[in-house]
Amino acid sequence: MPHSEVAYLDFDREQGQAIALASDSLTDLGGPQAGKVAAQARLFAKQLESTLSTEQKSTLQRFRDGLLSALMFRGMPCPTDSPPERLTDISVMARSSRCQYLASRNQVLLALAQHRSFAFDIDNEGQQVRLVGNFKGGGSIPRPDEKPDAEIEISSHAGLQLGPHTEAPYNCSTTASNGHSPAPCALILTARWNPAHEPTHVIPLRGIIERMASLDVLALTSPSFDFTRSDCFARGHGNAGKAVSMLQYNANGGFSLRYNSYRFSLNDNADSAVARAFAAFQEAVNSTRPEMFDLQADTALLINNSRALHGRSIIRDNRRLLVRQFGYSRFAAPIVIAEDPLLVRG
Repeated sequence: MPHSEVAYLDFDREQGQAIALASDSLTDLGGPQAGKVAAQARLFAKQLESTLSTEQKSTLQRFRDGLLSALMFRGMPCPTDSPPERLTDISVMARSSRCQYLASRNQVLLALAQHRSFAFDIDNEGQQVRLVGNFKGGGSIPRPDEKPDAEIEISSHAGLQLGPHTEAPYNCSTTASNGHSPAPCALILTARWNPAHEPTHVIPLRGIIERMASLDVLALTSPSFDFTRSDCFARGHGNAGKAVSMLQYNANGGFSLRYNSYRFSLNDNADSAVARAFAAFQEAVNSTRPEMFDLQADTALLINNSRALHGRSIIRDNRRLLVRQFGYSRFAAPIVIAEDPLLVRG
């Protein structure tokens, strides 16, 4: 039985064909990084919404209102695309029509959920679309071109388990603070290739928070935590954080949590009550069985970055390639550098 905060939206044949046509059109216009594409994606999303059933609209509205941890889109036709023996250069992959198509489809789905696709200026070279795969080696199985003695940059596919986390930055959740834009409200993932069916893990947080003692929950809202700088930020940008909170109540009636199992620690000034709360939270996360999602080219997973953690086990098949974008909900107030395509200060 699905978790109460996980939902599935299945498109019918006509809706799936409409999404495919819209994605093709956006790809022809240059994909998410091109000007005026975001506006066109919103127009396609509005047209698609008019075809949704009452049940489909209700499911979608729950995510729009911040009440779901994850929403899986299914039933999107996608021609078979056999994986290569190994992933080629990432810049070549990023320009391929196939990846642009999947990214354009992601943008339509983000718009359908009333989220704006965006990029941080200090991350991914300011590009909206990130390809997630083992392009540099260091995986559990070496790439054919990998030298045994080569120093491999640590990355999410370099033979490491990706522990439970929300996406950085961790300074604030919804409204910009002290020159920092908030963390993404959502991220969307699809797979160009996932031949071994290796799942993405999602841990909804509401149940964990509700099971914790009230004083422990209150302690998580105190500025008692530190975090280290994300490796994916551009060199010389993106500072570590000192004395930040983990949990924040939002004006729209929801909550936002920021956490990374590798990067968060107690601040030196945190008292014993905070230490106890932090330990209780980590124990609850580690003992919770995650929801599993097998991403393929005909599906896309929309994750609420404020009320769910995500991660994965060590990737075994180096051909696995995901296409990912960030989204801001209508509640977010970032520091905007450029409107089209949307670029914000990290």
